[in-house]
Amino acid sequence: MKSVNIKIQDSKKPKYERIYAGFLTALKDGVLKPGERIPSTRDLAKIYKCHRLTVMNALQALVAEGWLEAKEKAHYQVSEKAPITESTKESPSKKKAPHFELASPAFSLTAERTRYKIEFWGGQPDLRLFPKDEFRKITSEALRRVKPDQLSYGATQGLPVLLEQVEEYFRRSRGLLEIEYLITNGSQEGIYIIAQTFLKPGDYVVVEGKGYTPAWRVLESLGAKLIPIAVDDEGLNTDELALILKKKKVKLIYTTPLHQYPTTVTLSPRRRQKLIQLAESYRIPILEDDYDHEFHYLSPPPAPLATQTPYAIYVASFSKILYPGARIGVLACHESLFEAFAMQKFLLSRQSDSLSQLSLAAWMKEGGFERHLRRTTRVYEKRFHYMQEQLELLKVTYGIDWVQPNGGMSYWVNLKTNSRKVSEAAKRKDVFFMNETELDFAKKDGTHLRIGFAGVNEAEIKQGFEVLNQILKKSN
Repeated sequence: MKSVNIKIQDSKKPKYERIYAGFLTALKDGVLKPGERIPSTRDLAKIYKCHRLTVMNALQALVAEGWLEAKEKAHYQVSEKAPITESTKESPSKKKAPHFELASPAFSLTAERTRYKIEFWGGQPDLRLFPKDEFRKITSEALRRVKPDQLSYGATQGLPVLLEQVEEYFRRSRGLLEIEYLITNGSQEGIYIIAQTFLKPGDYVVVEGKGYTPAWRVLESLGAKLIPIAVDDEGLNTDELALILKKKKVKLIYTTPLHQYPTTVTLSPRRRQKLIQLAESYRIPILEDDYDHEFHYLSPPPAPLATQTPYAIYVASFSKILYPGARIGVLACHESLFEAFAMQKFLLSRQSDSLSQLSLAAWMKEGGFERHLRRTTRVYEKRFHYMQEQLELLKVTYGIDWVQPNGGMSYWVNLKTNSRKVSEAAKRKDVFFMNETELDFAKKDGTHLRIGFAGVNEAEIKQGFEVLNQILKKSN
């Protein structure tokens, strides 16, 4: 039985009248909805400390007026044909919006909620490939075997069973050694924890001039002043960075060195060494966001910066392998930083969901996690090549070009025309593309689209590119 919280007034009126009035107000205000079941008269009598007949008299009056229905030998419920009233609009219980001064402006989440027939999101996995039945069995078994203490407080760092699997997996797949791990609620929380640990309002942070907007919003929310640095075909421009560091006291460098977001270029070996040299010389932490390390097709990815310097703090996510809603991420750092990050984690969310950690740990230990990863990588590689074929066709007609990534989940395509207008035209045809304006720090119009291939199959790629072809034909 669902509970209800219907208050009655303290007055000298008979209690059945006060119960009647309380329920009538709740019905008019929409607290009780059509079809909802009312608690039993026995339960209501206990709540209101009266005889059951007192409650029944109040409810029967509401039945007579058409607000409630009495189900014979069963219960009362709100009528589907309750009287029409305007009181919902005029109800005094409707609160006015409070007038507060916000520390930082709100931003729209519309893009997160809006859905299109075909979506070329830059980092979206194909959720149709997730083995739900297999993972359901893993989760069911994990829940059956769970120990009470694993569901309690105390696992701020993460459950030992998952940390053991993460350490082994990252050692094999990334070459990360002698490093401490913290399980986070996605990489976004990891970014927040790092920023909160190092930054004070007014501190300077270097970011990539075209980059990951949610990370910028995190940094800005903490009062940081962001300094955008150009990105070219070698990645972050370290010469420009060196000049900035001579002029400004920078407290953090945020970068996506592998498959740079959004341009997909990988930081060249020369610039990797220069970046590390600068960070160590000026004692500046590097926040290394390695968001899609797993997916590579033409050549293996370079090892993370964190394998070469303790000044790199590594953030990764399992969302691209599992599903975005899983919210399981990893923060990896030198042991000297661990306690500070763990304290911020405790203050922010205390710990991550235990059952999700147990399920992932069991799946990793059993081998299903990496089997799924191999399956999806094979599928994404086919789509990677198929999208390139479609791009080649457009190149013949419109002279477009693109960065050739070695892996990842997207292409960075230069349309040679205003990409914002192209993406807006595509939305009107129920197709979504990420345009350069949305990903540029200065919000300047550009000519590039970030076109994801992982979350769409070949038929959807073909259909979406037919729409893109029609739009380009009109704009040329």
